[in-house]
Amino acid sequence: MHEEEWVEKLTKEGFKNVSVSRHGPNMVFGVHTHQEPSVHLVLQGELTFTDQQGTKTVREGGRIEFAAGTTHTAVCGADGCTFVLGFRR
Repeated sequence: MHEEEWVEKLTKEGFKNVSVSRHGPNMVFGVHTHQEPSVHLVLQGELTFTDQQGTKTVREGGRIEFAAGTTHTAVCGADGCTFVLGFRR
């Protein structure tokens, strides 16, 4: 699927403010939370997430969802990453 199709799919699933984000190699997203439940869907590369449950690497085509208020970090892989991010209200 193309980026636009993933955005449309997640919007149909009930996610809002769905957007595509592109980042370079080893980009670090420090400790943070989202106020709403969130979904990250990796389109290219990989993202490694760490939360209170442990560490998980999500590769192209994979997705991960977090409950509102879940504290986590994320790091792009060595080739960078492109992902779709959306929130439920």
